[in-house]
Amino acid sequence: MLAISTMWNALKQQDGAALFDELKNLGFEAIELSRHLTSDQVEQLKPSLRENPPCSIHNFCPILPGTSQADAEKDRILLSSLNADERKEAVRRTLQTMELALELEVPTVVLHLGEVDTYDRSYLMTDLYTYGEREFEAFSQKVAEATEWRKRKEAKHRDAVLRSLDELNESALRMGLCIAIENRPYYYQIPNFDEIGLFFEKFYGSPMRYWHDVGHAALQEKLGICWADEWLAHYAEHLVGVNLHDLQDLEPYHPPGTGDLEWDEIFKQLPLEILKVLEIHPCEAEPVIEARELCESLSQSREQSDA
Repeated sequence: MLAISTMWNALKQQDGAALFDELKNLGFEAIELSRHLTSDQVEQLKPSLRENPPCSIHNFCPILPGTSQADAEKDRILLSSLNADERKEAVRRTLQTMELALELEVPTVVLHLGEVDTYDRSYLMTDLYTYGEREFEAFSQKVAEATEWRKRKEAKHRDAVLRSLDELNESALRMGLCIAIENRPYYYQIPNFDEIGLFFEKFYGSPMRYWHDVGHAALQEKLGICWADEWLAHYAEHLVGVNLHDLQDLEPYHPPGTGDLEWDEIFKQLPLEILKVLEIHPCEAEPVIEARELCESLSQSREQSDA
């Protein structure tokens, strides 16, 4: 299945019914509910979504009270928080997303697990990358420095995530939902590569799965954190879906085929039947349709080569 995320038009189309029609006209098989939807948009979408259930939904959806749509990606409350009240509120809001999923017959809830509370040193890598110093020793030193600072503080945040996942897995099992942990773009965010393995070890047999974001993995590779193909090589058995978007240098969420990524190679790594969702920032409809056609063509080529 090939789907499109509401990230594409949630900010520019405030009427939920019109938002659905715009997405439908792009020719995708289904839609994904992103974190950018307001409560009003969700309510207006519900009549259409009851006839056309979404394929997936990200927490938190709808956006948190007091958060603008433009700031939806900036988490105000975290499942990784060391503040017990904040963490519990993040769990409560995630459960609300899961309840919305149950109401709309959405099978998968994609979780953003939070971050390690460390000074963000990403700019050290991005500046060197921008200046063309990706292959120099100074770049590797900055990567090592940043990841070392993360290691000093990650254990307590990882334990907080485990407490959150314990509650959410129990609820997912009771509700008959799949919850999926997503790889994130930056080194300080959770999970990193090793933490995914730890979480699946801790919750073996649970309804938890892995959600792979192609653009996030590619961004981590560009910033020297982890090779992009390692995520799928190690965690494919847990995979339930992928987000697809291209990178232009270090800028994510462009339509596939308009940036730096090698999409024929990426599609060779993806299981044929896996759910694929285009996650694209607002742009004109034409490049989105062209991206859909590219993905359809690559999927057909995979089917023919595997036949």
